[in-house]
Amino acid sequence: MKKRAVRRWNTLRTQILSIFAAVMVIVLLVVGALTFNLVTEIIKDNAQTQIEQTALQSLGRIDSQYETIEMITSQIATNPSVQSLLIQEETGGEAGFAARQSMNEVINGYQAYVTGLTSFELYFTDDRRLFPLSELPLFARVPPEWIDSAQEADGRMIWAGEDPLDDGSFLTINQINLIEEDFRAGGYLVTKVHENYFNLSSVSDTLDIQLDQAVILDQNSRQVAGTLSESVDESLVFSDRESVEIDGEEHVRVETTSDHTGWTLVIFTPVNSLLQGITGIGTAILAAGLVGLIIFVAASWIVSSYISKPIRQLTHAMRFGTLGALKKSQRISSTTEITELNDTYNKMVETTNHLIKAVYEEELLKTRAELKALQAQINPHFLFNTLEAVYWTLEEKDEDMADMIISLSNLFRYTISDVDDEDWVTLCEELQQVERYMHIMKLRFGDRLYWEISMDEQLSFYTLPKLLIQPVIENALIHGIGESTKQGKITVTIKEADLTGYIEICVRDNGRGMEKETLQKVRSSMHTQAAVESKGTGLAMRNIYQRLELAYPNNSHSGLYIDSRPGEGTNVTFIIPKRGADADAKTSRLNSG
Repeated sequence: MKKRAVRRWNTLRTQILSIFAAVMVIVLLVVGALTFNLVTEIIKDNAQTQIEQTALQSLGRIDSQYETIEMITSQIATNPSVQSLLIQEETGGEAGFAARQSMNEVINGYQAYVTGLTSFELYFTDDRRLFPLSELPLFARVPPEWIDSAQEADGRMIWAGEDPLDDGSFLTINQINLIEEDFRAGGYLVTKVHENYFNLSSVSDTLDIQLDQAVILDQNSRQVAGTLSESVDESLVFSDRESVEIDGEEHVRVETTSDHTGWTLVIFTPVNSLLQGITGIGTAILAAGLVGLIIFVAASWIVSSYISKPIRQLTHAMRFGTLGALKKSQRISSTTEITELNDTYNKMVETTNHLIKAVYEEELLKTRAELKALQAQINPHFLFNTLEAVYWTLEEKDEDMADMIISLSNLFRYTISDVDDEDWVTLCEELQQVERYMHIMKLRFGDRLYWEISMDEQLSFYTLPKLLIQPVIENALIHGIGESTKQGKITVTIKEADLTGYIEICVRDNGRGMEKETLQKVRSSMHTQAAVESKGTGLAMRNIYQRLELAYPNNSHSGLYIDSRPGEGTNVTFIIPKRGADADAKTSRLNSG
């Protein structure tokens, strides 16, 4: 039961569906993660850009407030009453109490326009205070280096930083130039600015932006306004990194510097606040991925079913083969590969059924042949017994005819007898057969025929296919000597070939020979199945050549060679390798004897 369940799930359709689903899940996870990270980075970049724009707007607002101070101080410095009073003091006249007291009305008029500028103080060039009435000198009010800066600025406002006498205020200083006296220095204007004048919360309210963690630094990197948590280290304020960690939370740091004042605005914004909408985006990506996965699984199920259906159909057809009945599969309209597989299977079924039928018929023929062979076994014995009886009858009456009968009997016995080693005989046995055949042919040709057989005795025990030499001699007698009127001679020579390990067998006759064209046809017939003329000569040579090819496969040195000239006869040469496991041992015994 368990094995059946495993087989049910281990189908091609299930595997395709599982692989497709796994690939789709991996793709969705990778794409979702990349998309989420990309969207996160885009949101962070957009938020950082927006914060930079906010910083520029905030700094523009600060610059505007700073310019307001410059405008007010410039108006006070160029006020006719102030200019007149300072000129009077510079020309030697001393400003009286009433004149100095009148400055109160002038200064109050300017203070009414701007909140945050708590007081304006006028000083003579000799550091004496002109307004308000007090004996406090300028160098006691403002550090000397700022006085020097004001002189160098030549009328422009200088931000002097915190008020030494009031921690909640800042000071600015201007050198007052006398317009009617060629703009020479006539005194100083010190402006007291309340610390809330540059309050960033008011800027946030005005611009509708959030500046919870922000600080304004003047040109000397001193804090002017802003609020920072206690965990914000001073090194983070002056850091050049875009991302810093505060209280274990990542913050984006944005820094903007004013070209007008040289002041710097530094803003720290939590990354979480920038990515408030990223959760919804992640949920949307996850939902889209799930919907895509469902659609993909459904499509994969359809595709896998479409692919596996013809394979299941083909498998169903193949199951009949295990039951002993090969059945063709129906025509499948599918992909090229599946269609080709189905057609190949159908061809295999057709071929297999044909082979089964052929083998069955062959078995029938074999059975019939065995029966006929059993019946025919009687005939050779009957023939041999008959020839033996004729021999005993003729032995006393005609000795030559009796010898012919016994030679014919031995010839038949050699031809049809069974031998070991797949019809291989020794050279000695083959030459004995040639002798018997020549004795029989002697009765036909009479004195017109004589022969010579020579063989190295050391080669007599090497083997060759049976009846390999006799057909060549038969061709020589029938087509060579038989068609010639002169005395015929057959020469059989067996010797060592020039190539070590090979034997050369040469059969030569002095018959009528062959024309060049006939010889070429006979040579060509050995390599083709084409029919040739010359009354079967080519057919015999082709059969001998094919027997050599089968007997000595993959041997490039063995072969059959024919040479013939008209009127001079034909020469047929065999080159065969030495064969015979005990031939060398027998040869050695002959040599030793």
